[in-house]
Amino acid sequence: MLLGLDGCADLRSALRMQDRDLAAVPAGSYRLDPEHCSVVFSVDHLGFSRVIMRFDHARATLQWPRGGVSTARVEARVRSDSIDTNVALLDRELRSPAMLDAARHPYIRWRADGWRATGPRRGDVSGMLTLGRASTPLLLHVRFNGYGIDPVTGAPTLGFSARGEFSRNQLGLKAWPGLVGDTVRLHIEAEFVAAATAG
Repeated sequence: MLLGLDGCADLRSALRMQDRDLAAVPAGSYRLDPEHCSVVFSVDHLGFSRVIMRFDHARATLQWPRGGVSTARVEARVRSDSIDTNVALLDRELRSPAMLDAARHPYIRWRADGWRATGPRRGDVSGMLTLGRASTPLLLHVRFNGYGIDPVTGAPTLGFSARGEFSRNQLGLKAWPGLVGDTVRLHIEAEFVAAATAG
């Protein structure tokens, strides 16, 4: 039994070879792995609870220059019509012209440059969130989870966790005042794969 436990520990070690030093990430282009990404957000509902929603389709590119993370650049977008609340009627309302107007504005975009370190593996990334003609600043508090070779795919991969919040009114999403809060809290989990190996 002890030998079996030792074997499990060795396997876990082999599968977790991430380097958590930002300086270890090679310069290059990286693409979001859509199968290992979640974009989840929540808004206040009448003070009773926070309604949790997600977008099911996201794309992003990350440019990691030789100068390191301080000058990195990211561009991301989510498909407006991929909003998912687990309530079909609410999904339709959110896609309608009263809110996201997904037919006219198929994407919500976020672009950001740079990284302001707040710890050894943490930093703030400031960018602009855009829907149609409306834009609002979005600051993400990011944790770098590590860089390494994915033992399943063999691809160079790096991962992040991020949190932030923004005003939905400033993004032009003004429906249901008093019923739904203005502050949107965002939580992102994302893995990026070296572009040369991305599928």
